[in-house]
Amino acid sequence: MKTLIVLSAPPASGKSTWAKSYQESHDETYIISSDAIRYELTGQLQDFSKQKEVWDLFSLRIHEYAKKSENATVILDALCDLNSLRIKYVKDNPEYDRYILVLFPHTFEEMKKYNQMRDPSQIVPEEALWALYNKFEAVTDEVLSLYDEVICVNF
Repeated sequence: MKTLIVLSAPPASGKSTWAKSYQESHDETYIISSDAIRYELTGQLQDFSKQKEVWDLFSLRIHEYAKKSENATVILDALCDLNSLRIKYVKDNPEYDRYILVLFPHTFEEMKKYNQMRDPSQIVPEEALWALYNKFEAVTDEVLSLYDEVICVNF
């Protein structure tokens, strides 16, 4: 059974940590990280000059990893902060049999704390963190209806 796991949370919420932990305990699991692709293309995590290329490659890899195995699990490690994105990843990837949405409900104060614990190259400026936190949309019933499972992660 092919499974697509969509992580949905602002920066410094623990998405990458959760994804790596999940991958360690589940065979045939692949992580597609927008940050890793950005680094791959630009050599820097905070260089947003090639965003179109980042997201094109991100989408392409979702399909590529689905072909690797009948039991592939693919984790999308990106903000997925809008309902339109949460819907898009299900509708644009029908080759998967199961869809899981993973949410990380944290307060802004918790995110600020986690942000300061990150590698210096990954720290998000506080004003940008605040803007992204405020832009994050609450999950709608329409989104929930598309997913087979919803997991809330609290660290």
